[in-house]
Amino acid sequence: MGMYTEIIFGAALKEDAPDQVVNALKYIIGEIEDKPEDFPLPKGRCDWIFQCGSYYFGVNNALSKMWLDKISKRWVISARSSIKNYENEIEEFLEWIKPYIEQGSGERDMYAIVTYEEDSEPTIYYLDKRD
Repeated sequence: MGMYTEIIFGAALKEDAPDQVVNALKYIIGEIEDKPEDFPLPKGRCDWIFQCGSYYFGVNNALSKMWLDKISKRWVISARSSIKNYENEIEEFLEWIKPYIEQGSGERDMYAIVTYEEDSEPTIYYLDKRD
């Protein structure tokens, strides 16, 4: 049956993020129905990343939103979901999107928290790699 992995994601994209990237993100968040022909995400189930949920975690329904901020003129994404991360779809997505992120949260620009069902601690992803 498999185990779930939760992802909590929040970031503002760079102002010059390509339309191809923006459209791919709109698709995986569910803001557009048709998969773009020039879909740049890795093969596999990356397009499901923000669509599923599990009762194992506190939030059991996927919640995601993407909007163009009127002041910064940047796309902002806020999402929380969980999937069976069989092929490391979450890690592939985070690697793919990182070059397009302008800002996360806090001093180190945290942009994702990932928790596997059996982990006692989440993995936190930052733009700033300080240890």
